[in-house]
Amino acid sequence: MATLKLTLDKRRTYSDGRSPLILRLTVKGNSTSMDLGIKLQLGEWDAKNAKITKKHPHHQSLNLQVMDNLLEYERKLMDIENKYPSITATELKKLLLSNERSEDITFKKFADEHIKTLKIQKRFGNAQSYQTATNKVVEHGGIPLKLSQIDYIFIKKFERHLSLNGLSANGIASYMRSIRALLNSAGKMKLYDMAIYPFLNFKIRTQRTISRAESIDSIILIKNLELPKGSDEDNARNVFILIFCLIGISFMDLLLLKKSDIQNDRIVYKRRKTGKLYSIKLTPIVIQIFKEYDIENSAFLLPQFGLDGKDDSLIRHHVNLGLKQTNRYLKRIGEKLTLQTKLTTYVARYSWANIAKSKGYSKDLIAEALGHNYGNSVTGIYLEGYGDDIIDSLNQLIVNLFNEE
Repeated sequence: MATLKLTLDKRRTYSDGRSPLILRLTVKGNSTSMDLGIKLQLGEWDAKNAKITKKHPHHQSLNLQVMDNLLEYERKLMDIENKYPSITATELKKLLLSNERSEDITFKKFADEHIKTLKIQKRFGNAQSYQTATNKVVEHGGIPLKLSQIDYIFIKKFERHLSLNGLSANGIASYMRSIRALLNSAGKMKLYDMAIYPFLNFKIRTQRTISRAESIDSIILIKNLELPKGSDEDNARNVFILIFCLIGISFMDLLLLKKSDIQNDRIVYKRRKTGKLYSIKLTPIVIQIFKEYDIENSAFLLPQFGLDGKDDSLIRHHVNLGLKQTNRYLKRIGEKLTLQTKLTTYVARYSWANIAKSKGYSKDLIAEALGHNYGNSVTGIYLEGYGDDIIDSLNQLIVNLFNEE
């Protein structure tokens, strides 16, 4: 059972000799404190009777304020403990300091705070995904929608709402994964009752999509297509080839590559989405393309996207604009070559994997090269033991296919 105790925190003393009056919260032997915003001299506090003495000119009003606060916290404490019997001291403090009961917190308020934290952590991709899903939930359930109202029935109705508005199964799945992650987070913080958690019974369904991979013959056609040097289509084609030759590097990570990321004839970088470290051996075609865009006063290998001097909070916006423009011109290239697949930057990544598979390489090796984590543990140990040599050889074989024209 949690306890609350009024005490003067003598460990902290301000320049005028006063110390803060706090509420000591103890849960199963673990303690934390809550500052009441009142500072007192040592003689102004009666520890035995837990009240402010007459030595303080406003002792009467302050004592009433303290008792009101204590009664409110004790009321909330009983309510929270009945609902969350295994709550920790830190989690309990957060709920006690909240202006709302846990069951009254709106989904939007919680989601907005979570998204704000993600942005502080510079996880802008996740923040954007959660924001889009939150907007859809609020559009359906309204701003007053409480966390405590999101149960299985709500999720089923939300699914139907999205379906009636023309969203595909995979589009719906994307929103549901974001909502599931937010509810999991709220549950861990004891702000959501996991007893009504809908995803124990609601299964997120996806549909297999048509392959967006192209053959090596198509990749060679893209590479050799006659385009005006420096044109928008030429620039888009170069981005496509870079993604392909750098083992399916994401568009954002490609744009964020700096000259300092080239170390000992390798590109060494951390993927922005996962933080995983990559080391990819440079090939002649990659070196040649980067040379075409080299500008002395830019830190980036692809300075044409204008990321120099941009704040982190604006990076994703500029990258998204660059992605839209690149895909627009890749689509035109695909139409010129009468490719069956709508050409996008993703096609380069999928094509690399598909070609590697067609050459007889294992799914585990391909997964390791692409940075996936679903390869089996034995393969993970094998690859780790041999360093980057195996993946280097695989990528070199695929890139060398350009020469088999």
